[in-house]
Amino acid sequence: MTGNRRMCGRRGLRWSAACAAIAALALASALIVYARTAHASTYAVYIPLDDPIYKELDTLNGLGLLYSYMDTIKPISRIEAARLVLEAERHYELHEQGEDGLEDDDLARPILRAMRAQLHEEIGWLEDRKENNLPNLVHPLERLELQYVYSHGEAREEHINQVNGANINFNEGTPLLPNNDALPTATGSNEIARASSWAGFGSFLTLYGEGAVAGPFTRSVSGPPGSDARRVQPIDAEAVVSLGNTAISFGQEEMWWGVGHFAALSQSDNAAPFQALRVQGIHPTHLPWFLKYLGLFRWNAFFGQLDDDRTFSRPWIDGQNFSFKPLPNFEFGFTHAIEFGGYNNDHYNLSGFMGRASGLFTGNPLQGNTNSRGGVYLKLYVPKWRNSQFYFEILGEDNLTKEVPYVGRVLPFLARSYQGGWYLPRLTRDGLTDFRIEWAILEPNYSQHSDSLYWTNDDRLMGDPMGPNASQVDIDFGRWFMMKCKADLDIFYTERAPIWRPQINVHKERSVGGTLDLWTLPGPTPGTAGWLGDVKARSGFEYVHDINFGNSGSLRAILMLSFAIQPSWKSIEY
Repeated sequence: MTGNRRMCGRRGLRWSAACAAIAALALASALIVYARTAHASTYAVYIPLDDPIYKELDTLNGLGLLYSYMDTIKPISRIEAARLVLEAERHYELHEQGEDGLEDDDLARPILRAMRAQLHEEIGWLEDRKENNLPNLVHPLERLELQYVYSHGEAREEHINQVNGANINFNEGTPLLPNNDALPTATGSNEIARASSWAGFGSFLTLYGEGAVAGPFTRSVSGPPGSDARRVQPIDAEAVVSLGNTAISFGQEEMWWGVGHFAALSQSDNAAPFQALRVQGIHPTHLPWFLKYLGLFRWNAFFGQLDDDRTFSRPWIDGQNFSFKPLPNFEFGFTHAIEFGGYNNDHYNLSGFMGRASGLFTGNPLQGNTNSRGGVYLKLYVPKWRNSQFYFEILGEDNLTKEVPYVGRVLPFLARSYQGGWYLPRLTRDGLTDFRIEWAILEPNYSQHSDSLYWTNDDRLMGDPMGPNASQVDIDFGRWFMMKCKADLDIFYTERAPIWRPQINVHKERSVGGTLDLWTLPGPTPGTAGWLGDVKARSGFEYVHDINFGNSGSLRAILMLSFAIQPSWKSIEY
């Protein structure tokens, strides 16, 4: 058994090196083409993942008005969102003239109007062709959000530390409110305030940030061991230099990779953002030479460092995401990430560091162990089936603590998890009602490792919030009302099993529940000189049988109310 495992490990590393080499080639090609076109620059201000702009873009994409929107890499910049608005408007005008055969899309009109109001400054730059020659600007308040959260019920958790076995430590954040940047909340009432602003200098340097004050204001903030339970927390805080279509940034930034709607297999905003150096494309483009046949191309790469609450304190992490759209109705991409180093796991020289960081030469685990994961995702659009979207993602990890199968001898990793779904934007022909079904199967080795190189940051999972050895099915119905408010009803079922051998009084965890989400398009707020306001709300219940593998159940509930404003003033020039 030991010999076979070692052989699998060597083959896995060879596959990993091959995939990393392909990724490095694509990245080098991208940098060449970007370097050749880096004659102009603009301000790259990234949009927080809780902003309604993403829901508005998803709706326009479902209506068939966006051809170049690639949502498998988020966040996107405000200037990219403005470009997409102009693209959707052009296609909507063709529809109005009866030139493209689209359905009746009365819903698109109020969404485009709302997005023009949200991005009026950036859209003006593009229409006047001034985005590459901007003055120094300061925008002291981009968006302010006030939120009330009432939470009830026991949180999921996993704490395993075994010698040469499973290792992972995480706690769930707010029950029924995942992907919330790990903002600290407690049972009962909580209050949250989020605000963002930005400044631009020389038409190429951008400073932007979003901060939050979170937790119960009437009592102190507390959290599970290992969590960062500060009341005041930065969420996004970066300095960005844009060179042509390339943005180079350093700081904290939310990330969402892949095709998942309710959860992301690879990178999500379930955990707190970590400090990293990032390089990414601002707008989709084409690769040079014969690679142009891969179609539209978006990419993101980062190099950062995680928390210190683990045996190998402050390990390094880097990753890459390459997304391609060779056909108008087909998109695919690759993700790769690796953890390495950390306290007492760095007995290597500079070449050993570079080999591990690139994934090409991971060396001897005794000198410095690594944990890699990577995957492939696909998305297929079928316009004849009311703009149906079918999507699928597979993610593997090189955890060698157990003998587990390869992914069909295609991917380099031993343990594989799956996610897929079907989104029907036009359950009714007018697009006012939509439907989605999404599922996920998470392998027992998902996010855990034989040492402390597991995929968490500050005690929160960085991918799917369910954690290893779990599965989930979501069925969602959405309906628009009065062309300005949408309700989404999500009904879900989950299962989670221990990742160690069953012991006495250890049971499989099962749950069933549902959430109702309401949100409104941003619109003028009375008495505020044209300031935009939008409202979000969530209510939900879930019953978890044998929570955390014990013999007790938990009824969990959530109530969230949110109001946000966006000032109408233009940036201050100086």
